[in-house]
Amino acid sequence: MDHNDKQAITGLFGKLADVERQSPQRDREAEAFIAQQVARQPGAPYYLAQTVVVQEQALNAAEARIADLEAQVHAARQGQGGFLSRLLGGPGAQPRPRQPAGQSLGQPAPGMAQPGRSGGFLGGAAQTAMGVAGGMMLANAIGGMFAGSAEAGESPDEPADMGFDDGGDWEEF
Repeated sequence: MDHNDKQAITGLFGKLADVERQSPQRDREAEAFIAQQVARQPGAPYYLAQTVVVQEQALNAAEARIADLEAQVHAARQGQGGFLSRLLGGPGAQPRPRQPAGQSLGQPAPGMAQPGRSGGFLGGAAQTAMGVAGGMMLANAIGGMFAGSAEAGESPDEPADMGFDDGGDWEEF
């Protein structure tokens, strides 16, 4: 565990402590069920913590990207002139250089270690989160396949012949 790992875990548990202080009483039945599941899977809290950290970093990156895009839209609207001003070289006549688009998919969030390049808590966090998300997507897809055939039901009957006459006996030709 390195400094970043320790900082991420400390931050997570600090937020959990705040929630615990501010939240109403927990559901005892749910808490007992969770405790049973943790007893069956002792590594679950570790993987849950990794997943929460990765999701929080992804959310922060998305919020930063949204703020950046909103600022770009605002700046573009402020710099636009009317139709004639653009034609005559006023504001908005010159295209602005395109800013690089932040972080792309497949790259770790800032502060995240590349999977497989380092060990420790954060080193495997992205892989854990992708595994959890992938498992959930697979379960939803399989559930949708089974639900889809049951919900499809019978196909509707063909509409009855409305007695339309096309004006000729085309079969005789």
